Amino acid sequence: MSSLLIILISGAVFMALVVNLALTPAYSARLTTFLMVVSVIGGLIIYGWGYSQSLHSMGLAVIRTPFSVVGMFLGKNDLSAIAGTAPVSSQAGELLFWLMHLMAFYSMASAAMITIGAEAVRHLRLILSMRGDLTIIYGINENCLKVGRERLQESGNSVVFIAADASQEVVRDINNQGMSVLTGTDAVSAAGNARRLLHLHGRKVTVYALETETDRNLFFAQKLCGALEDANVPPQDTRITLPGADDIITPMLQVSEDRYGYGYVNVFDPAAAAARAMIRMCPPWEQIRFDESGRALQDYDCAVVGFGRFGQEALRSLVMNGQFAGSTFHAAVFSADYTRESGYLLTDCPELMKQYDIRGYNADGRSREFYDYIAGRLSTLKLIAVCTGNDNMNREISDNLMLFLERRRAQQICVVQCSRSGVRYQESVGSPILKKEIFSREILSAEDADREAIRLNAVYDRSDKSDWDKWVACDAFSKMSSRASADFMPAYLRAAGREKVPASNEEWDLSAAQREVLGETEHRRWCAFHFASGYAAMTREQVKERGRIYRERLDKGEPCDIRITKDRERRLHACLIPWEELGDLSRLEKEATGREVDYRQIDINNVMALPSVLRCNEHVG
Repeated sequence: MSSLLIILISGAVFMALVVNLALTPAYSARLTTFLMVVSVIGGLIIYGWGYSQSLHSMGLAVIRTPFSVVGMFLGKNDLSAIAGTAPVSSQAGELLFWLMHLMAFYSMASAAMITIGAEAVRHLRLILSMRGDLTIIYGINENCLKVGRERLQESGNSVVFIAADASQEVVRDINNQGMSVLTGTDAVSAAGNARRLLHLHGRKVTVYALETETDRNLFFAQKLCGALEDANVPPQDTRITLPGADDIITPMLQVSEDRYGYGYVNVFDPAAAAARAMIRMCPPWEQIRFDESGRALQDYDCAVVGFGRFGQEALRSLVMNGQFAGSTFHAAVFSADYTRESGYLLTDCPELMKQYDIRGYNADGRSREFYDYIAGRLSTLKLIAVCTGNDNMNREISDNLMLFLERRRAQQICVVQCSRSGVRYQESVGSPILKKEIFSREILSAEDADREAIRLNAVYDRSDKSDWDKWVACDAFSKMSSRASADFMPAYLRAAGREKVPASNEEWDLSAAQREVLGETEHRRWCAFHFASGYAAMTREQVKERGRIYRERLDKGEPCDIRITKDRERRLHACLIPWEELGDLSRLEKEATGREVDYRQIDINNVMALPSVLRCNEHVG
């Protein structure tokens, strides 16, 4: 019995040592190196000294000494060969001899022990991850780790990373933070033993597919979807977030009446997310003065440096959020490759350059042409967005700009950087740097990022579904429209001179003049959103022709769901006209359809919905 107890206690102590080594790899590596150096030096001294006395031959001593030192690391000793010599003649010397051997063997064994311990901790983490809600993160990179750490802070939630492969050091680091890792072909295919270890049945599953190679994210999402279906996980208990094009990916992955899928698919574009974060950090309306009626007293003037994905999305967002009654929008784009980079945007959204004063320059943010332009508009510029696609270049251009503006007393101009790593803004030289990261719950979670948009969508959806179910049912364009509208809501507070969100519609007591002006601002914003989405104005002739078709079908008793003012397929809309002309359009539609419609009132109603939208602090998921 005592022997068994000794064995059990020794085994427990050994495993504790193994796990301790695995949990403190940096410390263990330093300790191992130290012990190895000490044991080599000690071994050379002991054996070199001992052999010089026992062999009486310098040549033999030189040859045998390194062999004996190497043997120390393999658990072998040559005490008998140097017995009786000065180094081991005393009890203290013999103790030192064995201590050197122990250190040598431990330094060699520690590498194996760390490996064993890491595997033990890895499997322990996977076992623990079988409890509570499950977050699966596909990919191991800095952005994935940020998301994982945020998700781990939520109680009752386990986080498992999945990747084709990962180094032992990375796995140990993730394990040490309380998260798990699955690697290999089965893991990335959600098959075999990996599927069993994920323990999908009976859990709410949240997935973030954030591999740097975008196509892999979609392939993994599809494989995992099959695993979730096989595990009988209800679609409403699943959701996935991944980068890409919403209108392409969502129909492939979202649950439908005839196909299993994820309960909610959140597809994001890193460039669009950064642009949206930029607007929240530096809202255009905060840089504009308004009169008592809410009419702007200044134009909105901005510049964009770089015109790749991030620069183009920054321009779109500035156009959509820089529209105010009484104001004119101005923008300049600087990029050494402007002509080459601008082709798709200018072709896909041809009205942007026609409707707004936007000028492009084939010169980058370090050029003399750029600085001459900035110097000539110091009194009117409101914001400069630096979006070169390279963080180091962004920082260089921004730092130089900040100094340039400070020396000319033009610190009121916002200089903000946008890139895949997020948004970076410094109010003035020497002031704290403010940052918003894209790969964070604030940006990637629909419940946080789209809270107001979800509520706004529900205000106009009269069905008896929950706000969340209404949002899930939305198509990609409708979601974008709701986001754009909701994000702009704080502008109306600013224009109306209000300091806080009204508690009710009764407190949102705008004057008739304010309703009219803010309604016009809303119409301008709505037009900018559509122009930035590739829409163009439908001609009156086209409206009349669609009205004729509508009446013909109605007279024949045929189903007629045609909207005479909107052609989504060709991206045409009759309301893309000045505010003053909306009354005539309303009358034209009434003549064609017999329906009462007041397009100006629709814009005003959107403004008046502000209290119910901005007060939506309840959980929407």
